[in-house]
Amino acid sequence: MNWDDIRHDFSILSEITYINAASIGLIPDSAIKEAKRGLEERRYGNIYWLNWYREYEKALRLFAKLINASENEVTGIYNTSEGLNLIANSINWVKGGNIITNDLEFPTNMFIWQIIAKKYDLELKVIKNRNGYIDLRDYEEAINDKTIAIAVSWVEFSNGYVHDLEKLAKLAHEHEAYIIVDGIQGVGSLPLDVRKTDIDFLSCGGQKWLMGLTGTGFLYVKKEILEEINPPFAGWLGDAEPFRFDYREYKPHPSARRFDLGTQNFVGYIVLKKTLQMINEVGIKNIYKRNINLARMLVESIDGLAEVASPMPNGEIMSPIISIRVNDAEKFYQKLRENKIYIALRAGNLRISPHLYNNEEDINRFIDGLRKAIGK
Repeated sequence: MNWDDIRHDFSILSEITYINAASIGLIPDSAIKEAKRGLEERRYGNIYWLNWYREYEKALRLFAKLINASENEVTGIYNTSEGLNLIANSINWVKGGNIITNDLEFPTNMFIWQIIAKKYDLELKVIKNRNGYIDLRDYEEAINDKTIAIAVSWVEFSNGYVHDLEKLAKLAHEHEAYIIVDGIQGVGSLPLDVRKTDIDFLSCGGQKWLMGLTGTGFLYVKKEILEEINPPFAGWLGDAEPFRFDYREYKPHPSARRFDLGTQNFVGYIVLKKTLQMINEVGIKNIYKRNINLARMLVESIDGLAEVASPMPNGEIMSPIISIRVNDAEKFYQKLRENKIYIALRAGNLRISPHLYNNEEDINRFIDGLRKAIGK
């Protein structure tokens, strides 16, 4: 794999050092060119509408291919939060049941279940992390036959911890519960096979590891459970015959497209079509290997400068999201930015997240910047 050729498509890296895909991913120049073409077409009103819709459908197919889903199991959403809210308000909750989540979740994936628990008189069970780990045994102790759903992030945003979705799904299904996955910090960086893991739902925005625009994303709903749930909202594109405009009774689309409420951010999906083509052509396993190697280089280079706060079972790196602990992280974060080195500040730690466009030089620049900031 010629990573230099890929990097060349991200010309902004000649100006800045950007290792922050877990916040917002960079967009390749080739996708920006496509977006400009879409905007030029937009000047003509609705003349190109059907072309944009077909490109949106191509993006759905490319996403389905990436996670090994069928095209009928995915639809477009505006962001991860929208997808999770659609799922949460589609499930037939039973008073007295319970939902299981954990205390490492991104705020959205805590707030939603707090609201749902209050609304339907459910118990919300929150698994406590152990030094950044979430032990499967704690889920096993918490779950029972009243559990309706387990809600987790595939990859935790703050420290890169990766849940074993296959084991969690098996545990959930043994108790006839759903598993609901926030996938935004993993999809596009780590391999995912929804058939193998057997998850029920996945919501994923397009602006991080998929390198797309904000206001775009994907919702996956396993086909076997589509008729068990009741979408809380209706829109014309979610109808079984969306291009009929006469007065009639609403009939949900027979696929996950029933969650598609209305006209999408077509320019955003034109971008995602291009970036998903790149991801599928490069190969998600190759991307994962590249990202983990860069993360490993980072961890090895940090030795003596700072403490790695990300979980590393048996010394193995779980994901390319690496959290490091330094005194007065805010000060070092600002100093790095002054030198055009861009990472994130999360939970009082520095968070670094390399993606396929990064290289060893980016890691070295970060280490040098950190060393200077620390004074070593």
